[in-house]
Amino acid sequence: MNALIAIGVIIGFFILNAVIIKLAHRKQDSLEEFAVGGRSFPWYLSMFGFIGAWYVGAMYTGWFADSANLGLFAQYLALYSLGSMVMMYTIVRPVWIWGKEYQLETNADLAELRYGSKKFGTFIAITTFLFWSPWLIVEIKTIGYLISAATYGTVSFNLGLVLVSLFVIVYCWLGGARASAVGALVQGVFFTIVGTALVLYLMFQAYGGITPMFKQIADAAPELLVISDSVGYGTWSSAIIIGALGGMMMPGVFIRMYMTKNVTESKKAVLIVPFIGAVFTIFLLWLGLGSGLLTGFPEDAQGGAFWIADQFGGPVALGLMGVFALAASMSTISAATLTAAVMIGKNILAPLNLSREQTLRVSKMATLVVGLIAIGIATLEIGRLVSIILYVYDCIVQVAVPMVLGLFWRRGNVYGAFIGTVVGMLVVLTAGIFPWLTSWAGSWSAGSVGLLYNLILYVVVSLLTKKQEHVEGLFNTLEAYSRQEVETEEKSSLKAL
Repeated sequence: MNALIAIGVIIGFFILNAVIIKLAHRKQDSLEEFAVGGRSFPWYLSMFGFIGAWYVGAMYTGWFADSANLGLFAQYLALYSLGSMVMMYTIVRPVWIWGKEYQLETNADLAELRYGSKKFGTFIAITTFLFWSPWLIVEIKTIGYLISAATYGTVSFNLGLVLVSLFVIVYCWLGGARASAVGALVQGVFFTIVGTALVLYLMFQAYGGITPMFKQIADAAPELLVISDSVGYGTWSSAIIIGALGGMMMPGVFIRMYMTKNVTESKKAVLIVPFIGAVFTIFLLWLGLGSGLLTGFPEDAQGGAFWIADQFGGPVALGLMGVFALAASMSTISAATLTAAVMIGKNILAPLNLSREQTLRVSKMATLVVGLIAIGIATLEIGRLVSIILYVYDCIVQVAVPMVLGLFWRRGNVYGAFIGTVVGMLVVLTAGIFPWLTSWAGSWSAGSVGLLYNLILYVVVSLLTKKQEHVEGLFNTLEAYSRQEVETEEKSSLKAL
């Protein structure tokens, strides 16, 4: 009976998703509509699109377990999420303006435009695709775990994984960016607003409240409230810095920045996201922080959130916890699948010189292909997948140097961008073979050290080599847009008088 109640809650959530996505559907007759929703989204739709692309279902499993086992260290998730969104607020204006002016749909489009090199754009497309795709597989595998846990094992791992993932992939294939964003809106409301309410309820049921929980932890396990020597503040700081910059370079985030109807709507979305995200992330991790003190808490802390929901809220709460985790995973999967498909059609296959109509057809087909391949891989036993994930942020963060500095520093050129990024990534990938590359930095990660080398090389090589003349025209576009904004504001003021 309990399993039927939990399954009923989950089925109801899927029906709600399907109905709302269907009601918001538009014909996908252009690449711009399929990839970035025709650049027409209001701030709230874009906001939940950002949340969906950013926050993952693994928060309810892996990070929850880290909070239970490592304590305060796991809170770096909330801190780097906040830092990344602040950074995004600083870059969203030039990204959106150039996107609108030059029909950009991916991060690789932006790299190609800024550095005047199709080869560099293809390089960014391939590397960010490779370093981001493991997250797609992890999230699909997470869904299998979530469905099994939330249904008391009634629905098997692989069956839940396949059914839910196919649902997401099909609506992305049919509805493109709009379906992905509308789905993220529904899913985001559930795992942020409703999810936070449930987590607070469970916290009071399990511990008697937030303050009593921290008192219990301080008395029984004070080591959870500090950064332990085994982890070190270098590792803690690296995790925050690399997460903030690396997360911002995820290809799905750039597509979300192109989706809004103007710069103001983009800034509204990015400004609100960190506060919503930080609140629900902190409360979820706090629920896990003291969970090890609860009698009967499972040895595998990855299932701890579901155990607490069942113990202190019953099957309805368990079903809801499953829905929240599924919502986070589904929105991440939709963003990753759609972005990968567009990058394949527009950037990775760029040498074929496809028209925009051909690119649309290829991208739609790639949505299905990428999704089905990811599902197939996720059903396999992959022992080294987690170790691969460890390289993801450290490698993808290297893209931040040319992408961010290139938006504000006119002197940066393709030579500095190429050399700096390649060296930064090689430092991460070869640090185990050549430990002297990073050993001097103590507990700071290879990604942090690679980022330092990357930054130095980007600046030095750019200064020592020829300036790219086309860059002036790009920055003139930004200045012209600023003048247009001022003129519009002046006209509006005069009309008001």
